[in-house]
Amino acid sequence: MSDVGDFIARLERIETELALHRLAQHYCVAADHRDLELWREVWTPDGVWATSSDLVFTGLDAICNAVRRQWQAFSAMQHGTVNHVVDLTDAAQGVATGRSDVIVHVQVDRNTWLNGGGTYLDEYRRHDGRWRIAKRTVTRPFDLGPLPAWDTAAT
Repeated sequence: MSDVGDFIARLERIETELALHRLAQHYCVAADHRDLELWREVWTPDGVWATSSDLVFTGLDAICNAVRRQWQAFSAMQHGTVNHVVDLTDAAQGVATGRSDVIVHVQVDRNTWLNGGGTYLDEYRRHDGRWRIAKRTVTRPFDLGPLPAWDTAAT
């Protein structure tokens, strides 16, 4: 391959990796800010969201209904995705995989926050010219329990 061809291939790889990292961030932003439009853009129409072994949501409508139920259950959510690693071996064919760890804080009532997290195992696919999540499986989930009440008046 020519020097120009090598440069173009490297640039495409970098752009793909950045797009996938942005996608992981958009997932968190959409969930935390209750942005249903952005949430829909994160997923392929036939996407699969396996939040546990017995809770698997298939298709965009089911995935949107599931996140809406989370929004009803928790007055606030905060996701932090870290250690995001992607495999671009088949990116030229429009597919890739990734793994990231997540820390989640959810507010269940005025004085109670729960902490948890896990690992996301992802399959990505280009759809309509953009990278999207085709499948996200939550593995290694953990809960740390509620945080103690925090008296904001004392600060």
